[in-house]
Amino acid sequence: MIQYTEHSHIDFKKWDSCISKSTNSSVFVKSWYLSAVCPNWSALILNDYEAVFPLAGNSKLGLPYLYQPLFTRYLGVYTSGEISEKLVNDFFEAIPPSFKYIEFSLHENNPFNKADFEKKERLFQILDLGRSYENLHNEFKGDAKRNIKKAEKNQLTVTNEVSPQQVVGLFKNNKGKELKGLNNADYESLTNLMTAALDHNSGFLVGVKNPENTLIAAGFFITHNNRILFLKGSANAEGKSRGAMYLVLNHVFKTYSNSYHLFDFGGSSVETVASFNHNFGAKDCVYLQVKRNRLPFIIKLISGKK
Repeated sequence: MIQYTEHSHIDFKKWDSCISKSTNSSVFVKSWYLSAVCPNWSALILNDYEAVFPLAGNSKLGLPYLYQPLFTRYLGVYTSGEISEKLVNDFFEAIPPSFKYIEFSLHENNPFNKADFEKKERLFQILDLGRSYENLHNEFKGDAKRNIKKAEKNQLTVTNEVSPQQVVGLFKNNKGKELKGLNNADYESLTNLMTAALDHNSGFLVGVKNPENTLIAAGFFITHNNRILFLKGSANAEGKSRGAMYLVLNHVFKTYSNSYHLFDFGGSSVETVASFNHNFGAKDCVYLQVKRNRLPFIIKLISGKK
């Protein structure tokens, strides 16, 4: 039986065991990760944690809804067994009817074709790390090779002496200014997530400094099940002009090639971001964003959720 379980009643040890053993295991749904980005997450649980489905809920105008938390890619069904379309549908049918509005994404291994949901394909990029750095470098495109050489000629220095606050600060003051909707609470959540990853020995930082010892670019990376996730990174104006982010990623590839199976760029359907990732030889993967709106008509107008 699939049961809806509030946050306070979830057995996190059993939860994380299920996620770790899942054929589609993902760091986005480890208990510590979810708790950092959505402290009151709940879940659908099959029997004694044979399969699980995390839910991120909130409410507006007194009406509960489900959403995709910031800094996560997708939710969905996780189990060590087969993930069939029927199993995924059974979990969706178990979502409490009080959630009139649903909009989140599913792991790419979750088959889904429910007719009462809108579906949209989204992209992320991965790179095969299970080979030599020389093999990786051979697939770098012109922009990547050119910017790495530029960074090396500029006498930039790679360092691990970087804090989560510095990475978030670089992101907030540079890339963050181009993004709409991020507020101070979101940046605090991102800092908490990075801190949680370090506390669970699942994160590392890489920065780049100029000859004057000023940090001009940095990235935060999360490790999980033989996979490295590029969580967030950014460069200031000087870092961009000197190719510093290319140097950050090149350092990671040099250090961890043949040690991890996959490098996950965090992904993007945004053409410019995807193009940056493709410069390193990354390949696209497709997952689904799903949406169902059963809000009353007047509430749709007031809330702006269509």
